[in-house]
Amino acid sequence: MTLSGRKDAKYGNFVFQYDAQSQTLHVRSITGQALILPYVYVPYGQDRMQESIATQLSCQNKKKSGQSMGWSIEDHGTYYIIKCIVEEPEHPHLNHAKADGVISVDVNYNHIAFSHVNGQGQLLSSSCLYFSLEGKRSGQITKILEAEAIRLVDIAVQRNKPIVLEALDTTLSKSAGRYRNRKQNRRMSLFAYKKMQDSIHSRAAKMGVAVFEVNPAFTSQIGKMKYMKQMHISIHQAASYVIGRRGMNLKERVPKVLQTYTERKDGEHHWKQWSVLTKAFSVLRSHLFYHVLGQSYPLFNKEICNDGLTQAERDSLQKYVPKVWLEERAS
Repeated sequence: MTLSGRKDAKYGNFVFQYDAQSQTLHVRSITGQALILPYVYVPYGQDRMQESIATQLSCQNKKKSGQSMGWSIEDHGTYYIIKCIVEEPEHPHLNHAKADGVISVDVNYNHIAFSHVNGQGQLLSSSCLYFSLEGKRSGQITKILEAEAIRLVDIAVQRNKPIVLEALDTTLSKSAGRYRNRKQNRRMSLFAYKKMQDSIHSRAAKMGVAVFEVNPAFTSQIGKMKYMKQMHISIHQAASYVIGRRGMNLKERVPKVLQTYTERKDGEHHWKQWSVLTKAFSVLRSHLFYHVLGQSYPLFNKEICNDGLTQAERDSLQKYVPKVWLEERAS
């Protein structure tokens, strides 16, 4: 059971009242019965909790709005775990500087892909933090995601760089995709992006690391077409690299090898080109981008035509291929 606090309550909460001197917690149940829990001590943050209570009592005496205090009780059969939830003050020295680069993050249902980007937008390193949420309860999932958030923020602290995330809302994608296959639906239900996002924000604020959020449009597609083969990294690591560059206000121009598939009009946003390319190559499987995009004839050299693409993929790409390529391929 978890109950949020109220700023207008005497002890920051109307149900729970903590006496710091006797270390007793007074709880009023739903039926109105008063319960007294003795010897309640918080091993991590007792001083912070007592400071919040003192601040709240002082605000109440002055008839001002103070701090809220939430409480949580977990029943483990033979014992209970009691937690006090207080608002953590923002770190006095929050690092917002992007001059030396950023740590950019792409969150997925079973791992976090992150990239270390320097001040010029170049990729220094990229890796993943793997975890498994299969068969876990909601509380266990929260603990796992919080632990991964701590690992990620610690990396940013070591590099002395801020973090860049996607401003992603998975609510609509979950409701729109209810008729996917069972495996995809299961993955989407486990994809607790908001919970991971909150965990990263909370830990980063405590450690003095700023967190920026960027528009997620075409990050995976740009990473797949432009950086996945070039950097020899996975599609998710490439997406995290694009997120970092976008967080540093760098544009992603379409490579010359792909410019023949699209035309840019004056005044048109450069994302429009990536939208056209996304539709053109939507039929291609992601792993083909490791080897199909060559320098002269990107999709139709003999080896790829015979072995790399299926017939459906070749037929779907016909309308996007310049005629001169088709004529040379036929000859």
